[in-house]
Amino acid sequence: MNPSRFWIIGAGRFGQIAVERITRHIAHATIIVVDKNHATIDGDGITIREDGIEWLNAMFDRDSPVDMIVPAIPVHVASDWLKLNLKNSYDITPVRIPESWLSRMPHSLRGKTGQVFVSHADFICPDNCPEPEKICTHTGKPRPPDMFRLLEKLEANDALPIVIRSYQLLPGVGGIYPTDLWSALDTVRNNCQKTLMIATACRCHGVVDFMRLEVKRGKAGRS
Repeated sequence: MNPSRFWIIGAGRFGQIAVERITRHIAHATIIVVDKNHATIDGDGITIREDGIEWLNAMFDRDSPVDMIVPAIPVHVASDWLKLNLKNSYDITPVRIPESWLSRMPHSLRGKTGQVFVSHADFICPDNCPEPEKICTHTGKPRPPDMFRLLEKLEANDALPIVIRSYQLLPGVGGIYPTDLWSALDTVRNNCQKTLMIATACRCHGVVDFMRLEVKRGKAGRS
């Protein structure tokens, strides 16, 4: 599949990079950029001034005209979309990620809203990294195991790992396939009785949330 229809969530530095590189390298690409703040985008695209997660929840369905969603805001887009999608049918309780879990992950760092960031890098990666499979662009050394695979295999205090892979589209530009988001939503609904580990990860970096869901009385999940 060669994606040509893009939704970019965020119009800051990384959103601007995504627009510029997609416009330059992908002929006939259609781009929608969503940001709650006013932004001027250099390059072709439609800019929408709305909260990115709320817009995604309102506009995104299984037949939406989008091939790839590019998260470019400093939140866990997949997890926040799942929570917003599910909140009318489920009571959602964030679960604090235990220190024992953090100690098993490379360069783990707690975020301000409960999520955890993990990375194989202890340095600032170049924003044009092509994410080579075997050798790190920055160090020239063999790459550690893919972060998305590491998270999928990690036994996480009886939590079910649901890992959404971020695929490298262009150097410095990664995105999520819509079908993977819908698959994650279906898995969450089918396992709402368990503690869930929701992660988005590429080869080197990831962001993780733990949560529990309880079906609200008289409610069923949205399809």
